[in-house]
Amino acid sequence: MKIAGIRTFSLVDYPGKPCAVIFTAGCNFRCPWCHNWKIAYGDRKDYDIKEQAFKILRKLRKKLDAVCVTGGEPTIHNDLPELLTFLRNLGYFIKLDTNGSNPEMVGNVINRKLVDYVALDLKAKPESYPEITGVRYNYWCEVKRTVLVLRRSDIEYEYRMTYVPGLSDE
Repeated sequence: MKIAGIRTFSLVDYPGKPCAVIFTAGCNFRCPWCHNWKIAYGDRKDYDIKEQAFKILRKLRKKLDAVCVTGGEPTIHNDLPELLTFLRNLGYFIKLDTNGSNPEMVGNVINRKLVDYVALDLKAKPESYPEITGVRYNYWCEVKRTVLVLRRSDIEYEYRMTYVPGLSDE
């Protein structure tokens, strides 16, 4: 997994907990309004600060209790469980931000107790997913399965939706 960036302090990325934020490179969506487009759509070989980020996270553990893992889209990486295990072994509470396109990975990290909180970005109503996400495939079935994974779990979660004028409706 390529780590594209780290924010060493945030009061808004983990409800009720000051946290660090890890940004993973790459995303399977091409949302035209994405605020992290350089990380999401950029050439992943340009991003690889993993060792630097790990060093920072080890030091931050004395001051922070939580880490938010976001992107891009973290669940596209097969080695996401290894990153979360590293964070868990440091003693962090872990929040995962996801677009919901990989319910198997979300279920896997929940079942392995590698996350404490999940934020799921619901992009649009089901029939509008291809337009809003900028990809031809309609990921709504996967997102719906992720919703069910979260509902059946015992972890805290939230659903988020961004209103995009011209693409979203009320």
